[in-house]
Amino acid sequence: MKRDFRQNFRFDLPEARQGRVAKRQYCRPSGKNAVEFTKWRFRQKCLNYFSAHILTTLHDDSSQVPNPKDQLFNADHLKTGMKERAVKSAGITLAAQGIKLILQLGSIAILARLLQPSDFGLIAMVTVFTGLALQFMEGGLSMATIQRDQITHAQVSNLFWVNGALGAGMCLLGIVVSPLVATIYGEPRLTLVMAAMSLTFLIGGLSVQHDALLRRQMRFKAISLIDIVSMAAGIVAGIASALGGLEYWALVISPITTFATKTVMRWLSARWVPSRLSRGSGVRPLLGFGANLTGANFIGYVATNLTPFAIGYIGGAQAMGLFNRAKLLTSIPSSQMLPPVMNVLQPTLARVANDSVRLRSTITSIMGKIVLGTMFVTLTMAVLADWIVLLFLGPGWEDAIPIFRMLAVFSIVEPIASFLAISLVAIGNARALLRWKVITLAILIVSIGIGSFWGAFGVVAAYALSGVFIRLPGFLYYTSRFLPVTFLELVKTLVPPLICAIATIATLHALRQLVFIESPVASLAVFVFAAAVVYMALCVVIKPTRHELIETLGLLKLITSRKLATK
Repeated sequence: MKRDFRQNFRFDLPEARQGRVAKRQYCRPSGKNAVEFTKWRFRQKCLNYFSAHILTTLHDDSSQVPNPKDQLFNADHLKTGMKERAVKSAGITLAAQGIKLILQLGSIAILARLLQPSDFGLIAMVTVFTGLALQFMEGGLSMATIQRDQITHAQVSNLFWVNGALGAGMCLLGIVVSPLVATIYGEPRLTLVMAAMSLTFLIGGLSVQHDALLRRQMRFKAISLIDIVSMAAGIVAGIASALGGLEYWALVISPITTFATKTVMRWLSARWVPSRLSRGSGVRPLLGFGANLTGANFIGYVATNLTPFAIGYIGGAQAMGLFNRAKLLTSIPSSQMLPPVMNVLQPTLARVANDSVRLRSTITSIMGKIVLGTMFVTLTMAVLADWIVLLFLGPGWEDAIPIFRMLAVFSIVEPIASFLAISLVAIGNARALLRWKVITLAILIVSIGIGSFWGAFGVVAAYALSGVFIRLPGFLYYTSRFLPVTFLELVKTLVPPLICAIATIATLHALRQLVFIESPVASLAVFVFAAAVVYMALCVVIKPTRHELIETLGLLKLITSRKLATK
């Protein structure tokens, strides 16, 4: 009697045991039995492959059906040609910053002739508080959206509503505390000014996530266009208000117009509409990240604005206005050129954070280029301070010249400190940055307390000199404990450009004693050109700076190339 071949096997057993049964019963098959055994083994292999690969793939695809709305947040396509894309993005934003610089300088020159220093001082008193509230309105949540590797529509929608609630809360809080701000400064006009400026929180909170989505997709052309148009709209509104006799209210109308224009354009450009609040979207880690970042930014903001607060408290609106305009002029190079570069450098550093050799070479290379440009610009401003103030602020602002010169020297610190700060964040050590900001705040409190004995200018001098001789060297040493770069390596990047800058300053000072030009415009043009020639010549002679110049020219060539290479 023929036995069915399948009766020799128990298919309800595990696969490994079935194989052992088959091997035991048919270790030496022959004839028809051998053929049947071979067929069975083939069917088993096919079944195993099907269950291991095909069914698993089908299960994964069916359990993770993609949401069409989530395709907006996918940034995988940006990972190819990252270096070329980063350089191109920096080029676009730098070009936009050049246009914004022209707009800003034009608005400074025009408004300085239409308004009084006390008008600027009045608004500067308020911006100490409104700038702090803007830190909480953003909540660190835009960076959470930008840096998150994978994010969904539901998560960003929840973050949108959180930002909206924070903006509305800050607006109401600003209105409530406006009488207190007026009482602190002894200036009753600040009550309405503070209440009106609080509208920027409500308006700005509605577009934080739209801006984050544009940056996540590296749509820097759209971002640059939005910034330029909104800034131009605010400037036009401010100048028109000043011409209409609204005095300091022109400086209130200008930022409100800028925020409103920016919010509308971000919505139109991002083409994203948030959904309702939802549970279970996994937004809690994003909120935690934003809270930690906001805490660090809060301490940093308090440290930064402690000086203008002390000046306004000690010297009043007049001294505050002089400091505000001088600070704005000296910070133009760093505020216009550094943010686009830093926005591109942060993800670049994060991608090499696990490779200490590459991270070390990247940090030292970028540091050298930043210092090379910073030394020339800031120290040249210090030598030509009187002509710069006369040209951009006009007659009646002579008291701002010594303040401008002192702040110009301090402006060496900011680009270097900003780069080291994002380096710490890139390696995931935000806690170390937070500790240093606490240390910085303590140093500033002591320095400003000592400088206050010499009035408002003493506060400015204490702020600037403590930054150059205490905080910067301290930060270099502190960051060397966490970064794969030694303190001496960081100092070596500073010394060659510093030597070139000091020699350039000496040359400019000697030329000013020999050459007299009556027009401030012609004087600035001639001496800036002379400073550039001398500085470049010295940089070519010294080997480290020559190397940095050659690499910088290579990057400029890559920026101007039309084709974006992909790898």
